[in-house]
Amino acid sequence: MTDLKTIDRLGPAPTPLSETALCAARARLDSAITQAPASTQRRPRRRLPLLAAAAAAAVGLAVAPALVGSDNSIALAAVDPMTFPWTPSAVPAGLGEPVFEKDSNFIAARYGDQLNGISITTDVADEDFWTIPASARSADVDGDEARIYERTAYNGSPESANAVTVVWKDDANDWTAVTGSGQYADGDRMVAFAEAMRDQPQRVDLGLSVAPAGWTVAAYKEDRILTLSESGEPDDNDLTVALIDHVGTNLSAYGAEDESAVTINGRPALLGRQASDAGDFRWILEANTASGQSFALQAPDGLTRDQVIAVAESVTYEP
Repeated sequence: MTDLKTIDRLGPAPTPLSETALCAARARLDSAITQAPASTQRRPRRRLPLLAAAAAAAVGLAVAPALVGSDNSIALAAVDPMTFPWTPSAVPAGLGEPVFEKDSNFIAARYGDQLNGISITTDVADEDFWTIPASARSADVDGDEARIYERTAYNGSPESANAVTVVWKDDANDWTAVTGSGQYADGDRMVAFAEAMRDQPQRVDLGLSVAPAGWTVAAYKEDRILTLSESGEPDDNDLTVALIDHVGTNLSAYGAEDESAVTINGRPALLGRQASDAGDFRWILEANTASGQSFALQAPDGLTRDQVIAVAESVTYEP
């Protein structure tokens, strides 16, 4: 079936797909698959966290209709770039670029390290994370009531360092905190840092533009590992992209079977299947992004071979 016939049968997308998604779809699938600084006064009511597919749709981002393979496999859909909601107006010299992380109860951007640096943590669930000590003093962050308290970075480990956290609930009723560690453990400095942040998303380093429809980001670790799942939590059926040093000559380290050579972004790649005791399998693929970064992709058997290749071709890494 040609691309034009597929589009005609499934109807036009409400928003055009990204070029990456289109190229991946046209190249591999026989059935088509398929981010202004804020005011320095009050902040807008909602920002965009690390997103994928269903989460993007839930806050009104344009996501192309999900298309299913001819064998009724898991549907794939185009997804918008993943982002972190805050952008600091200025970062102290020497802290470098941020490293992003997401877990089930927070998302964070870390500048420097936990012994000597600044971190921004947001989208934290009340019941899961915050334990504000009674000794915390009151403060104000851009009109929002805040609390300041001291703690120990690394929670008392031998390499611990002093830290100061400023935490507040913004207009959207979301918890956000700014923590300064080491030489940055100063409450007034962290309040000033918090007030100067812009409600402007930052694109994360590792991402993809095609993913299983409805799946969300379950975890994002140090700009090196990205995990998506249908449940929003890491599970046995998730899809994971991890950076590696280079594409190997075989997939024996994964215990892969049915190994075959494929082409991803015009470069040689390896694809295999990792059997499980339950009788099903996971796809294992090693390839390079268009920019040359090597990565490994693990995906559930609900995806077809061509869908795995399409997802792989949409992986990006832009440090």
